[in-house]
Amino acid sequence: MGSSVLDFGLSLEHDIDEQYQYTPGEIVKGTINIETNGRTSIRKISINIRGEGVVAWEDQVNGSFKANEEYINATHIVEESRNPEPIILEKGTHQFEFEYRLPDNLPSSFIGKFGSVTYVFKACANGDRPGETSIISEPFLILRNWPLPEQFRQGASAKIEKRIWRKLTCGKVKLSANINRLGGTQGEDLYINAEVANRSPARIIAMQTSLIMNTLYLAQNRAIPFRQIVNKRRDEYELLRGDGRRWQNVRLSIPPYIPETRLEFCDIIEVSYTLQFRIEIAGGKELKIEFPFMVGSMQDGHETTSRNKNEIMNRQWTLSSKELQMGPQSDHPEPDYDQDRDWYHQNVPELRPEDSKVMNPLFQDQEKKITHKNIENFQPTLDELPEVIENTKL
Repeated sequence: MGSSVLDFGLSLEHDIDEQYQYTPGEIVKGTINIETNGRTSIRKISINIRGEGVVAWEDQVNGSFKANEEYINATHIVEESRNPEPIILEKGTHQFEFEYRLPDNLPSSFIGKFGSVTYVFKACANGDRPGETSIISEPFLILRNWPLPEQFRQGASAKIEKRIWRKLTCGKVKLSANINRLGGTQGEDLYINAEVANRSPARIIAMQTSLIMNTLYLAQNRAIPFRQIVNKRRDEYELLRGDGRRWQNVRLSIPPYIPETRLEFCDIIEVSYTLQFRIEIAGGKELKIEFPFMVGSMQDGHETTSRNKNEIMNRQWTLSSKELQMGPQSDHPEPDYDQDRDWYHQNVPELRPEDSKVMNPLFQDQEKKITHKNIENFQPTLDELPEVIENTKL
């Protein structure tokens, strides 16, 4: 079969865009495409969906730690020969459709330093002879629709100061900062106001605001934390004694593909966020203010309809994923099903490459235009106010 197959592809559909982003409970539809250059014999065409969480790290003292969770592992036979004669595909392009309703209890996709939550579809076509097999996979993203609690729509402010000595002189560095909200959803903008006053002999070399993801990885009764900056605004400007610096309405965006706080339904990875405002002082010192920050999920365009819990959508997705890799001559035993005979479970990691990127047009900013018809009544909103970063003198 291999030499007669010109192209073997897998494509997924989506109602909103073509970026393969879904919420739990959605129906995923797709097509397996086979292009042949002549008559081709096949025994079986199958599609497998897998979702798994994986955690692993090395400790020089205690060795390695690993853990995994399986969220989906189900296989559907799209086409199969039921008699000794194989299925014949004539020369040309052939399409085979499938659909699958995602379970409600899936965690959001995530790739981090010591672990990941990934999802992938894998299609397989077995030829008439052993070894004639074509396989292709397509990763996709899960983003839970987790509403942001209303109390996190409120802003917050804080002040801090530090006394600094240089030889026989001393003075204070003062920092104040406020944000317009303590939480947001993916793709939204935050607005920061801050002011630094340097009344000390020290030299301030930079100001920076950062959204920090705090991740805790759990395995074998152990845990390892990791902090990473997911977005930042940096202002490298030197402030000597008597100088000040002010930020007004400075914008910081929440990245569109970070998971929501907590990473619900994943028991081996915990996620939280911090919004930090920091000034760097020459000599390795710093002064910072941190706000706990809550990340919810994008609301528009990702709603799923309610349904009867007794409805069975995936009744045909019942085969062991081992059969996906085995030819028609395999004597694979009957797989073990759960009580509902809907699922077969097996741990098989399928990691999405860390350098893969998916762009989503949903998060592209839409420009707001002001015309002569409405300029007299125009009242600027927060996102229409200009950013201001300026010097001040004390």
